[in-house]
Amino acid sequence: MAASLATLQNQIRKDPPSYKDDFAVQYEYLKSKIALFFVSPSSELNDEISELIMFASHCLKCYPIYHEEFPKMLENLIRKHNSVLPSELRVIICKSLIILRNRDLYQPVLLMKLFFELLGCPDKFLRDMLKTHIITDIRNINLKNSNNKMNRAIQAFIHSMLFKASPIAAKIAIQIMIELYKKHVWNDSKTVNIIADGCLSNNNKVMVAALTFFLSNDSSKKDEEADSSEDDEKQEKAKKIHNLMKTAGVTKKAKNKMKKLERARLILHKESKKKRKPEGSFLAIHLLNDPQTFAEKLYKELGRLNEKFDIKLMVIQLIARVVGVHQLFLFNFYPYLQKYLSHSQVHCTKLLAAAAQASHPLVPPDVIEPVLKHIANTFISDHQTNEVMAVGINAVREICARCPLSIDKDLLQDLAQYKKHTDKGVSMAARSLISLFRTINRSLLAKADQGKPDEALQSGTAPLDYGASKPMESIPGIEFLNESSSEEEEEAEADEGGEADASQLGTKRKRLSSSISSTGSSRKRRRTISEGSAGGRAASKRQRTSSLSSLGKSRKTGARSRSLSETSTAGSKVRKTADEWMTEKILTEEDFKRIEDKRLEWMMQGKQQRKGKRQSSPEREDDNGEILNPSNIEHISKHKKMTKEERLETIRKGRKEKKSYGPKREKMDPHASSTNTDKRKNKPFLMVVHKRGIKERTKKSFAEKQRDLKKKLLRAARSK
Repeated sequence: MAASLATLQNQIRKDPPSYKDDFAVQYEYLKSKIALFFVSPSSELNDEISELIMFASHCLKCYPIYHEEFPKMLENLIRKHNSVLPSELRVIICKSLIILRNRDLYQPVLLMKLFFELLGCPDKFLRDMLKTHIITDIRNINLKNSNNKMNRAIQAFIHSMLFKASPIAAKIAIQIMIELYKKHVWNDSKTVNIIADGCLSNNNKVMVAALTFFLSNDSSKKDEEADSSEDDEKQEKAKKIHNLMKTAGVTKKAKNKMKKLERARLILHKESKKKRKPEGSFLAIHLLNDPQTFAEKLYKELGRLNEKFDIKLMVIQLIARVVGVHQLFLFNFYPYLQKYLSHSQVHCTKLLAAAAQASHPLVPPDVIEPVLKHIANTFISDHQTNEVMAVGINAVREICARCPLSIDKDLLQDLAQYKKHTDKGVSMAARSLISLFRTINRSLLAKADQGKPDEALQSGTAPLDYGASKPMESIPGIEFLNESSSEEEEEAEADEGGEADASQLGTKRKRLSSSISSTGSSRKRRRTISEGSAGGRAASKRQRTSSLSSLGKSRKTGARSRSLSETSTAGSKVRKTADEWMTEKILTEEDFKRIEDKRLEWMMQGKQQRKGKRQSSPEREDDNGEILNPSNIEHISKHKKMTKEERLETIRKGRKEKKSYGPKREKMDPHASSTNTDKRKNKPFLMVVHKRGIKERTKKSFAEKQRDLKKKLLRAARSK
């Protein structure tokens, strides 16, 4: 049967009209076999039907009469009898429908709806096959241009499936939506809002999948564009490090320079890490249509949940993230979160991070202040462990960084006193809190902790009140662009002025040489004529030194005046160009790149170059971003105790690095015997105890040993 169908299929492809009747016979035979299968199903009929279906699907494009009838027959067969059909036949029918779809003999929307209905079948292999086909088909449809009409129809069908379909089908449907968003096929607001509705589903699996989507940060790893941009950044970083190594290789080797080079490498590594921030699915939160209503619904869902605390924690984290990003008002959320903030809680760091994430400048300080005081009283006290205290101070720092008005003066000064704590983690956390308030509001700190004010604070900027905002007055880092432009102008002026200085120096040298030659000839004449040649020599020497000193003074004064005029003009140019950048010119990509390069150069400068007046980097956007990682709160400056396996691993590493001890020269013959000296070393002590040398050595007194040592040293000195 299979061989005859294969030969018939080959002949139909070559000459379709000649074999039209043969195809019609096989088609009618297929119909009869399907009818017989439902009367008395058997494995033999199953194999025959599978072969006939695949034959018909491959040859159908040659006969347009059956284009509508055959797909409808297969669709009705699998839709009505999918629970009765054996798994092999179900897979064959789905494969034949995919073949018809690839040849444009079946509408994609109808096929998608059918496949989404079949996702509830108790057949894992079929479900995986259908899921893969749906994702690839939608991706291929939107490859060149997005088909909005078809996308809207499928999205509406998936949205209805989340609440009406079986739990397995709803879970796979939300997974398909998430996968298409990650592949940048459906990355619009409608997709995000459908996934957001999945967070409110009664099905826990759908809810967890949707919550994980909004909380995950690693979805951009599969993006090809992100990979290519990372490669470009790696190449740029490698080029910069290569230039640094080149300069270090040319200049004189010194420990200080190598330290600077290592410091520059670390800065470049940190900057490249900042550039490669994981965007991930977190950007989806910005596409929510009504974040306030969504946050309120999620908070209402918290009261309904009777599941494990892990699911409740995910909902808390998502609420905090939505509130923090969109700066929403959800005042009941903070007291609810406060009851879970305890050092005995397993996930206390995640809850502290959620409390910090939910705080923003628009929340009234009276709302966040009870949470902050609760953290201070629960975590930061002398009867707690050092790790708990460090985590508490770090959490207070993160909350104050987002809402500076939430802490009062007394509490801040009390926490600042932990800078002298014996534990390094606690003291480092307290110092980080002090350094934060030095930039935000120095007046709240004690006078000893305020430190030297930065340039921004010296200019008179006061801390902002609640609800107030400060508009940007200039582009961040514009000062670096002014420095680069002024450096270029100075180089051009130096090139032009170099020729004039050289000509002036040439004329002065000629005058000096002529004066020296005249004094030399007069000295010779005086030596021959008069006896007062010594006085003439002294006078000529004085004259020569006075002329040289006057020339040096004139050079110094000229250079000083020239440098003063240059600095004054350069300063005026910098001020002038700063206004020009802001009003007259639109900055290009090259300008922003120059700003970033100059900022890196400023950071790479050593401490010796930054001596004297304290410098501050120009204003720059906050590098922390919108996501608060719990590791920022868990960061404790303390070496954790190593396990036995880790200790053994370090021991083995040290053994590999050590040089092998033993004879410098290897034996020519490894089987040869050892020398007499080696044998003497390895002899047991009882065999050599009766020797005369050993007996005398043991009987010697301290004075005799001292005398022998002195003789030995004198002998060695004489031989030298």
